[in-house]
Amino acid sequence: MNPIILIFLMIGIGALIGGLTNSLAIKMLFRPYRAIYIGRFRLPFTPGLIPKRQKELAQQLGKMVVNHLLTPEGIRRKLAHPAFQEQMISMAKDEVHSLLKKEETVKDVLETFQMEVTATTMKSHIAGWVEERYRMIMDDYRDYTIEYLMTQEMLEKANRGVDRAAIHIQESIENYFRSSEGKEKVASLIDHYLDNQGFLGNMISSFMGAEGLTERIYPLILKYVSDREMEEWLQTMLHTEKDKVLQQRVKWVEAQIGHDRLAAKLGDLVANALPVEKWLSKTVGEWTRPYQENILEHFVPRAVHQLSDLLSSKVESMMANMRLSEIVQEEVEAFQVERLEDMVLGISRREFKMITYLGALLGGMIGLLQAIIVLFFG
Repeated sequence: MNPIILIFLMIGIGALIGGLTNSLAIKMLFRPYRAIYIGRFRLPFTPGLIPKRQKELAQQLGKMVVNHLLTPEGIRRKLAHPAFQEQMISMAKDEVHSLLKKEETVKDVLETFQMEVTATTMKSHIAGWVEERYRMIMDDYRDYTIEYLMTQEMLEKANRGVDRAAIHIQESIENYFRSSEGKEKVASLIDHYLDNQGFLGNMISSFMGAEGLTERIYPLILKYVSDREMEEWLQTMLHTEKDKVLQQRVKWVEAQIGHDRLAAKLGDLVANALPVEKWLSKTVGEWTRPYQENILEHFVPRAVHQLSDLLSSKVESMMANMRLSEIVQEEVEAFQVERLEDMVLGISRREFKMITYLGALLGGMIGLLQAIIVLFFG
């Protein structure tokens, strides 16, 4: 055979074998996708390398992601990065601002969360809560005296109130007796008294007359009710009664009204005093308008920073609970080999072609070397 033809023939055969071998090796990374059987015997090299090792690959990828890629330290650095926090604050401000500007009423917002709230139900809950709190507090204070529960300021106000009450009572009595009705009442009492005294009363009445006796006694009554002594007597009496009340146990006051009745009445008073209907009809924007700037400029940034710190402190436990390695493993195991092949070839098609050409080049060089050896030793 012509040496030149032999050289080119062996170069061509070597290049063809090298190119086909590399091309086949690349194909065998993915194909065949499933094992091929002849009877009970599985053909060697089926399925391809990646389908055959997909489960092991998934396990290793899961470990690699958790141990080297998505680590707690990396997540902490990302959470603490100023640029990331500024981005989170900006996003949070936008979301909170849109919420604060809502024109939906509180009732509408609650209904979106499947919470049907009416003024009647709210008042009922408020009354029930007040009753429960009243009973809890009273369990601790029933055996205390009223004076023990009052502050010094409250006691001083009570004393001043008693003094003013004494003055008011004295003024009321004096005004009554100075009126024509009061004078008539005094005359009526004197006349009634004389009528019930028998002979002595008739003698006094005939000697002085009821009107004359009234004219003598009436100024004395006016003088007494307007005198300082009357005021002091009233104050002493009222202070004595006040001290008696202050020394009573709290349970005594409760017993005078009734435990259940007092609790129910207090709950109803509080519930009816609150403008529940107005609260429910106000929009979110109306509720938050006075506080929007403070919420956006102070509360939101502080909340984002605190949330970042909380996530940083809990990142290990969160990752452990999420089981990221298992998630990655499951996703890789469920990933279709056909799609993986398309992705890899789509990215590295040029490089795989160069590997095929390199195999052909090496095969051609080996064929050239074989041809030279054949010619030299042939």
